[in-house]
Amino acid sequence: MPHIEIDGRELDVAAGTTILEAARQLGIYIPVFCYHPKLSIAANCRMCLVDVEKQWKPLPACATPCADGMKIQTRSAKAKAAQQGVLEFLLINHPLDCPVCDQGGECPLQDITMGYANPHSFYQEEKRVVADKDIGPLIATEMTRCIQCTRCVRFGQEIAGVMELGVVGRGEKEAISTYVSKAVSSELSGNMIDLCPVGALTSKPFRYKARSWELKHTPSLCPHCSTGCNTDVQSLGKDVLRVLPRANESVNEEWICDKGRFAYAGLSAEDRGLTPLLRVNGRLQAASWGEALQAAAGGLESVVRKHGPEAIAALISPESSNEELFLFQALFRALGVTHIEHRLRQTDFRADAAMPLYPALNMSLEDLERERTILLCHAFPREQQPLTNHRLRKAALAGATIYAIDTVLRPFNFPVQGLCPETGDDLGTYRRLEELLQGATARAEEGALARLATALRETEDPLLLIGNDALQHPQAAELLRAIQGVATAAGARLGWLANAGNAAGAWLLGCVPHRRPGGETVPGQRTPSWSTAHKAFVLYGVEPEYDSLAVEAAQQALQEAEFVLALGHFTGNLPEQVQVFLPLASWAESAGSFINNEGRLQSYRAAVKPAGEARPGWKVLRVLADHLGVAGLAFNDLDEVQSAWQGALGDFPLDVPAFAAFPELAPEAAAPLPEGHLRLLGDWTIYTADPLVRRAAPLRRPAVCRMHPQDLQARGLGSVIELRRAGRPVVTLPVQADASVPRGCLWLPLGTAESVALGGLQSSCTVGRASSRQAI
Repeated sequence: MPHIEIDGRELDVAAGTTILEAARQLGIYIPVFCYHPKLSIAANCRMCLVDVEKQWKPLPACATPCADGMKIQTRSAKAKAAQQGVLEFLLINHPLDCPVCDQGGECPLQDITMGYANPHSFYQEEKRVVADKDIGPLIATEMTRCIQCTRCVRFGQEIAGVMELGVVGRGEKEAISTYVSKAVSSELSGNMIDLCPVGALTSKPFRYKARSWELKHTPSLCPHCSTGCNTDVQSLGKDVLRVLPRANESVNEEWICDKGRFAYAGLSAEDRGLTPLLRVNGRLQAASWGEALQAAAGGLESVVRKHGPEAIAALISPESSNEELFLFQALFRALGVTHIEHRLRQTDFRADAAMPLYPALNMSLEDLERERTILLCHAFPREQQPLTNHRLRKAALAGATIYAIDTVLRPFNFPVQGLCPETGDDLGTYRRLEELLQGATARAEEGALARLATALRETEDPLLLIGNDALQHPQAAELLRAIQGVATAAGARLGWLANAGNAAGAWLLGCVPHRRPGGETVPGQRTPSWSTAHKAFVLYGVEPEYDSLAVEAAQQALQEAEFVLALGHFTGNLPEQVQVFLPLASWAESAGSFINNEGRLQSYRAAVKPAGEARPGWKVLRVLADHLGVAGLAFNDLDEVQSAWQGALGDFPLDVPAFAAFPELAPEAAAPLPEGHLRLLGDWTIYTADPLVRRAAPLRRPAVCRMHPQDLQARGLGSVIELRRAGRPVVTLPVQADASVPRGCLWLPLGTAESVALGGLQSSCTVGRASSRQAI
């Protein structure tokens, strides 16, 4: 270990440690711009120059490894002169616009200038000006401020995995730019804003909203996926103005995806529910909380008297907190309701008896980085769990081999050996893979599948990760059993990539029809969520048409219901059958806890007061229980609710078997397609995943469907097509050619007005060329 001296203080460091890292171990500050501990070393800003004994010129501390006997001065006249000189050159072209810069108050350039700059400048020439470019709805650019530190460039290449920004020009003409004026579209692009040390890249939605020192900081969690990223919610008065990542090396390191960063914009949507509503003469009208709660209780009691509690379906969003999930199921189980469910994006439940205690990753997120062979089974974590995907990317860059089987393969940001059956026979692919693992002879056309079987067989302890798309498959039960068969034949471990922010909590706390909190089995026959046998529906945080896989079934069941109670945050997509609406506080306006994909329990606090008359969900459920005469739920504060659900749940394992024994599954043949029809495939995209994200204006993207290029050519279709189904309005959408879409199929983004108008995926459609007027 080299023995060095910095500013008269001695230290032993590991071989390869740089001067900057050694100085930080001693708490000695050296100014930097281009250096970042998560990025490669560029050493191009030169701000960290230090005086090293016996060296004729100052050396960059970030790029100089320590040598035994080295003596370094960070405050000598030589070091100070070098730092002052560098800073003067960096400031030559920087505009004096700190008063109007959003970075003001949290700007490294501002701070370092105050501490290290020469108070006198000799520069009298004209400053250069760099023309700004529109690089999308999230990042505002002021590139005249840029000092070419290249943090944003290196982040895109090394972390986001998408080379969207680069350096063009030389000398004074050097600038950071996109390729041919394209927009920055990476799902992690907002982190470039945090990395920029000079205000060249700032948040476009936050632009000119507030000064950094005016904001209140509240530690919180991101509710939008199962990673459980730690966040810092920053507010001014009653408004959330910014969400930034909060460092937690075990979960999200110091990054956050754009969905978690900008979804807060949906809190100010025009259809935000601010008051209780009652339907009077066919229209929803404002009411008091007392009137609304009384009407809600009366409607539920009426259905129970006429049809029994089994006629009620209680459906809750898996983005709800543990406290809301626990009280929700406790309230309706006390009423005798048997159908309590959070899985609206699943239609095949025949494998419920084999499902695990909860969808557990069965390892820490950090352990993912050390895996060597991974098979993604119907999973696309880049959009569904972006920071979990970041761990997989780090594993790939470290030498791991990652495979993927899916109905439609989408673009990953790391090398993936994808397998997409051209016939769309996903189930047959897994069954054939199991046969190959068991020693069956491979056929010539099975080259990729045979290579995958060989890799799994030759790897010690490979990992299979089951994703959202497996549960959304129309043959989910057989697909899951086939995946288990592959894992058994390969001697592989199985883990789940949970499909929502608190899906683990929803399972553990009994928000499924067949289990109580802790996994206790409830006997009984399952009725589909969207069954006309249900005469009343309770919708908690869900928008049935936008959050359900079976859109037509949901519409029909709600049409025939006698009573519908909705508790949520927005009124814009409420079904016409809702008789009572109770406004809920959002995650930023209430406190609670989530359980992430690892089984990690994390808590969050309220950042702002609830909007209008909205109230925290646990309080609404507790008062509704009083109106329904349900005893045992009279909690006075959140701590009491947390104690109750933790007592009911008890200790739960972090490593659980991925499956129990599968029941007998009767084969279900797929219905043949009518002549000329296309089978509909689809999924929720990263920015249509939940009601809040769908309303965030900065994240809104146009819906685009995809087809195999040969189908497009054979049907003579252009760039815009019409989708038609009997009894539904004609839907016009742009179309892209995608060779990974199976022949005879059309991929449709779900959670959009277009997918709702078409009726979801439970049928097929015909397509035709849109008129030239529509195409324009």
